Amino acid sequence: MKSKLNKIIRQWRSLLILAPTVAGLVIIGNYLGLFQLLEWATLDQFFRLRPRESVDSRIVIVTVNESDITYTNQWPISDAVLTKLINKLKAQQPKAIGLDIYRDLPVPPGNAELVKLFAETPNLIGVEKVVGNTVAPPPTLSKLGQVGISDLVLDSDGKVRRGLLSVRTDQGKTKLSLGTKLALMYLESRGIKLQMIDAKNKILGLGKAKFVPFTGNEGGYIRANSGGYQILLNYRGSLNNFQTISLEDVLSDRIPPDMMRERIVLIGVTGSSFNDLFFTPYSANPFGSPKLTPGVVIHANLTSQILSAALDGRPFIKYWSEPSEIFWVLVWSFIGATGSRKLLLAQQFINKFTWKWVTFTIFILVAGGSLVGGSYLAFLASWWLPVISPLTALITSAIAIAGYHALELQRQKTDLEILLETATAHYDTVTAELEYKAEETAREGERKLAQFLEAVPIGVAVVDGNGKIYYLNDAAQQLLGKGVIPDSTIEEFTELYQLYLAGTSQLYPYEKLPIVRALKGESFSVDDLEIHLENKIIPLESWATPIYNKSEQITYALLVFRDITERKKAEAERIKLTEQLLALNLSYSRFVPHQFLELLNKESIIDVQLGDQVQKEMSVLFSDIRDFTTLSESMTPAENFKFINDYLSRMEPEIIDNQGFIDKYIGDAIMALFSGEADNAVKAGIAMLNALNEFNQERQSMGNLPIKIGIGINTGTMMLGVVGGRSRMDTTVVSDAVNLASRLEGLTKNYEVPLLISHNTFLALNDANAYDIRLIDKVKVKGKSEMVTVYEVFDADPLEIKQAKLLTKTGFEQAVLLYNLGRFEQAAAIFAKCLSVNPHDKVAHIYLQRCLEQRQRSRGAGVQGCRGVEVSRCMGVEGFQGPRRQGEVD
Repeated sequence: MKSKLNKIIRQWRSLLILAPTVAGLVIIGNYLGLFQLLEWATLDQFFRLRPRESVDSRIVIVTVNESDITYTNQWPISDAVLTKLINKLKAQQPKAIGLDIYRDLPVPPGNAELVKLFAETPNLIGVEKVVGNTVAPPPTLSKLGQVGISDLVLDSDGKVRRGLLSVRTDQGKTKLSLGTKLALMYLESRGIKLQMIDAKNKILGLGKAKFVPFTGNEGGYIRANSGGYQILLNYRGSLNNFQTISLEDVLSDRIPPDMMRERIVLIGVTGSSFNDLFFTPYSANPFGSPKLTPGVVIHANLTSQILSAALDGRPFIKYWSEPSEIFWVLVWSFIGATGSRKLLLAQQFINKFTWKWVTFTIFILVAGGSLVGGSYLAFLASWWLPVISPLTALITSAIAIAGYHALELQRQKTDLEILLETATAHYDTVTAELEYKAEETAREGERKLAQFLEAVPIGVAVVDGNGKIYYLNDAAQQLLGKGVIPDSTIEEFTELYQLYLAGTSQLYPYEKLPIVRALKGESFSVDDLEIHLENKIIPLESWATPIYNKSEQITYALLVFRDITERKKAEAERIKLTEQLLALNLSYSRFVPHQFLELLNKESIIDVQLGDQVQKEMSVLFSDIRDFTTLSESMTPAENFKFINDYLSRMEPEIIDNQGFIDKYIGDAIMALFSGEADNAVKAGIAMLNALNEFNQERQSMGNLPIKIGIGINTGTMMLGVVGGRSRMDTTVVSDAVNLASRLEGLTKNYEVPLLISHNTFLALNDANAYDIRLIDKVKVKGKSEMVTVYEVFDADPLEIKQAKLLTKTGFEQAVLLYNLGRFEQAAAIFAKCLSVNPHDKVAHIYLQRCLEQRQRSRGAGVQGCRGVEVSRCMGVEGFQGPRRQGEVD
């Protein structure tokens, strides 16, 4: 047995040593980044060779080149020309318009018209640059949140192969790229929204697409910068793969009918004289200068990639894991070494030196071509497989075997010449000496191989070509629980050595055993084997490969297996720990909102430290149930908690749905924060009142009294941070703006209205005319000298009352102005008219009472005898009750 094994080792030792060695060196070189540029160049060539994809009909590019600048006679193009261009595009009703031209400064003439157009075009997205030499966004579009970043990710060779979906600025803001912003706007119009699939790994879902962020080692990349949220660009193509129309054609009304309708329109420069051109995989030009791609085309490709993935299921560029790439290099190293060895030892090439090396060269070309061709076919299916590193392993191992073969022939030739010279005089002595040396060498080789195999910490088994078990090393015998059983065959292997399918009591299928597959000519591996011994079960990982003789017949199969118990335990513990962490993170998020952590620029609750703080422009909302103390006294403690939780569960979704989060519950009161637009806070307040109406209907149907709430909203600069001590910390918001919001909520009781906002919030609204708002009063906040203007938002009022307030809004606000000017007689008359239309207007009642009191003070006895309800009757209005004068807000 040992002599046969020694023979096998001798025959294949060059391959078993050189192939893994070459593969290891190539893998090290790949880790050091030696092949990165060549892998990129191969990927670029695959892009250029790939059949041209169809034009994306959902995108239109309005190009601006040198002839367009000549036509407009100005660069940068003026605000007036840009206004005219966008108006003509708007006329065809596109889904979204992307302006890939910086507009941080006005370009006269026509700036006022352009600013107005920006404010009136909700589907227009401008650009800014946030990385490196920054460029500010158009101020109007920035305020409206209609800005995307134009930054592109360049590889070290200057080419753009990755798409940037978003970045996180130093201020903690997440900003989307222009292509992402346009794609999401288009998809949202179809009801498709971005979803978080795996928060830990930042995997996002969008329609049929699943986004996995670039980490820096995908495909041919080695430790690349993975800042922001990046993906590999699966280019649709160059400018020719998109519908285009020149700026001159648009301005000259040469636009085909409905060319822009329901489409995404990108406006950008494409001329060679502009500084917005980049190298891409399509830049190579063997017959001239490299072809540069305009930035607007790259943004269009990213937009098209997102749309095609979400709507059509077009795949992203996929890649193998690092272990798979290592295995791939090892396979091609063995292919090169095995093929080279078989060719050089083939009988038909003996004494045919030229044909031998010609055939060797053809083998290298065919094998290398198969590798490259197979990788290209995989790329057509959107797989980016390593090419340069396995090709290097293939060629190097083949040449190494050839070199070894040449040195071996030279050594044998030299030895033969010495033997022949010596044999003529000392034939018998030489023969005996040679036989002794050969036997000694064989015995030494057998001893070394046996020592090597016995020292290997994994199980090794050898089966001959007839399926009989030939050899088991010590590690294999310990794992299997027994040694070689005489006359046993591979058909009995599973039963003799108790091999089972992992996790079952079923013997492992004979035809799936790696050693069986190896005897059929396959290299095969599995990790779902188990050995069932008397007192334990051992999970195994096993792989096998065939061994051929010179006649290309399988003489042996080599089987290697190892115990993976610890690996299985580690995997199970990792999964359990991951589940525990996810559950713990979910629990923490119920107590500390993740939005608060994001504002503090923290990844998770464990990163929070005492004293962390950030200053932010935000809106704060306070709400409280009216007369809750009286209501709670009529309920048991259990009923109190049930009522509060039922009420809060109705309010919470309305705040979250409007991009806010609840900072804290204070009994029945709610304090919520909104880091985005002030409109979100106002919309949340209106939604809470509408939800309250539904809640009251349910309460009344069960015989309970309806409840009322008051809501106060203010906008301003706030300090968010962490306070407390070592044992107990809490997140909080500190600001005069918070105090004012609380005071406004208290004022709702005085004016008997449900929703009040400050002038800070009113001025921060994108369009105040989108809401039903009226001026209420100017009040002095306790502890501050300046007056605060207060507005009522009555969108959620009952329809009859809301319509009455809308009818009297102009007169009411005119009367408030007259009151503040001290013209109380005129103000009182108008307030009386308002009350004749809307007798339930509590604020008008209050002002009427104030007017009468002021008139009484000024005239001394003009309203003698009018008190309470009687005062109202004196002015022709009944039912008045309320505060008597203006005062401080406590």
